[in-house]
Amino acid sequence: MSYTLVANNITLSNGYSLDFEYPIKEVLIIKDVIIITLEIPVGIIDNNNVFAIRLNGDFLWRIGEVKLNSSGEECWYVGSTIIDDELVLTNWCSTAVVVNPYTGEVIRTYQTK
Repeated sequence: MSYTLVANNITLSNGYSLDFEYPIKEVLIIKDVIIITLEIPVGIIDNNNVFAIRLNGDFLWRIGEVKLNSSGEECWYVGSTIIDDELVLTNWCSTAVVVNPYTGEVIRTYQTK
């Protein structure tokens, strides 16, 4: 399934369109789930900037508060990847967060630096 991105909007090939408060930085597709990471402006504290929707547009989850391995306040997520069949979110404070892509449940965290 294809999609188009324009700033803070994602439009799926079925016509479903979703707007976010901030621009979309990255999209990662895992089977039938789209993981969306938003670009948070410097000076804004919004550490819940990862969302998951199904390919048909159904909302699944928004990342919740996660205990971090750092004391920084501006710890928004900067990317997502698949490592050993697991969804791994990385944030500005060098914490990797392994989550269930269907529920957003945190499986574990670890320090990246």
